[in-house]
Amino acid sequence: MKTKGEMMMQKKGAIELSVTAIVVLILAVVMLGLGLGFVRGMFGKVSQSFEEQIGAEPEPVAATADDPLTLSRAKLIARPKENVVVKVNVLNTLGSDWSSAKPAVTCSGDAGPAVILTPTSVAKTTIKSGESGTFNVILKVKDTFAATEKGIQICKVNMQAGTPLADVTGGPEKEFTVEIR
Repeated sequence: MKTKGEMMMQKKGAIELSVTAIVVLILAVVMLGLGLGFVRGMFGKVSQSFEEQIGAEPEPVAATADDPLTLSRAKLIARPKENVVVKVNVLNTLGSDWSSAKPAVTCSGDAGPAVILTPTSVAKTTIKSGESGTFNVILKVKDTFAATEKGIQICKVNMQAGTPLADVTGGPEKEFTVEIR
């Protein structure tokens, strides 16, 4: 048979174990909350950064029959790992609607054809014949460059439409430059 003192020690040990478990649980919940808050804050900053860039970019001149594709800027300056925004305004001068239309960007540099910019976050839309649409194009510059890749990149923007996406035959296109520093 256990003495009264031994029984008290077992109960005290059980209480200490319970308190330790509760403290560990509280710390785990607090750390989880801090981690979630950090992740949410970081994604919020990235999203806000894109929105600020798009808001700061000037609107392109309205496209006309003589100039059916206009850009907010004809020359961009960027650094590695940087996102650059350009706005594209296009007028559908062809006789048919463009379904799922969006601009496509291809670039080549002084050191040969090296695609260094990747258009992202371009929403597809339908542009009816005779109507215009404006697109926000976010271009991501590669993280690393060889010394020969820095310099002037000549880029071309043209329209793609349909399912699957294909270049619009006879559609407008325009060149612009990106200087990588």
